Amino acid sequence: MAHQFGIDAGADAKWLALSNGVRAGARWLDGLLQRFDSPDALLECSSDEARLLGVQSLQRDIASACEPASLRGLIQEAPLHLITAQDPEYPPLLAECEDRPPFLLVHGELEVLQAATLSVVGTRKPSLDGTRAATEFTSVATRAGRAVVSGLALGIDGLAHQSAMAAGGKTIAVLPSGLDILYPLRHRHLANKIKRNGALVSEFPLGTPPRKHHFYRRNRTLSGFSAATLVIEAGRPSGTLLTASAAADQGRDVLALPWSVYHPEGAGCRFLLDDGAMLISSIDALYEYLGYPQFDVTAGDLLSAAQIDAALDPDQKAILALTRCRPVPPEVLAAHLGWDLERCLAVLSSLEVSGRLQRRGPGYQATY
Repeated sequence: MAHQFGIDAGADAKWLALSNGVRAGARWLDGLLQRFDSPDALLECSSDEARLLGVQSLQRDIASACEPASLRGLIQEAPLHLITAQDPEYPPLLAECEDRPPFLLVHGELEVLQAATLSVVGTRKPSLDGTRAATEFTSVATRAGRAVVSGLALGIDGLAHQSAMAAGGKTIAVLPSGLDILYPLRHRHLANKIKRNGALVSEFPLGTPPRKHHFYRRNRTLSGFSAATLVIEAGRPSGTLLTASAAADQGRDVLALPWSVYHPEGAGCRFLLDDGAMLISSIDALYEYLGYPQFDVTAGDLLSAAQIDAALDPDQKAILALTRCRPVPPEVLAAHLGWDLERCLAVLSSLEVSGRLQRRGPGYQATY
């Protein structure tokens, strides 16, 4: 079972010392965790077995471990958990990967690791269209019941986290450093918000700074969380393409948005599509992939003018007319009406407050 820090300082220090074994090799530590289910169990193995396994130095670290000062600050705000690949709390799809991290440190909600997820990645310098796409397509995923996984990086990653939470969903940020060394520091406020609406996750021990090779490992963990990785906007070459490549290696779907040949930051997406990635050319296409039915207005869906309160403004009437028979996601309503998403959400909010509309799953439906 997952170990929660802050309950037993001595046990905390031992678990952290055990997690430091990843520095000798992730697969080696994964094998140890399959053989020994706790630091104390590793300490109790015989000297001959310890010598055979090459764990003498790790045993010494565990035996002499003391509570790290960095832990005290972490546990004041939210629970900090350490889970191994053998624990039921470990993300189920990530557990299937051959190169899974042997343990994860988790700051925030442990339950979100079991949610259905979509990984979303992209450039650190998005265009205006890329920014809009990250916001709208991430909101689609959230309203279709997915927790959004990304890397907390500047650009598309940060937008994905923010959009997921703005849509009322959960998000998971996978870090290239220890949880006590936030990267990038510019996203410290965003990270604090994610702790309350999802989780920060790292496969690296506390005190580990971000290093170049850590991003490669972080990207494989990020893609391993989900059945699919959506690439919003990417240049070539780029770290985003490495994440997409990792997803393909793991047998997961790679989804990519189309971009003009004149758009340099879209070259990575075009490359992925040429290489067999799935084309996601519209909001409806993503809804269809995620299993939410496409929306098509029919005469039977529409409320008559007599059924709509005459006191409502034209925008409110337009929304109610489209939500008579079934719940409709905000992104689909906005696309059908030719509005931007912010306008649509504002009208939906006013109708929900007045009781004329209610949220049902990822969409909204008229109450009469």
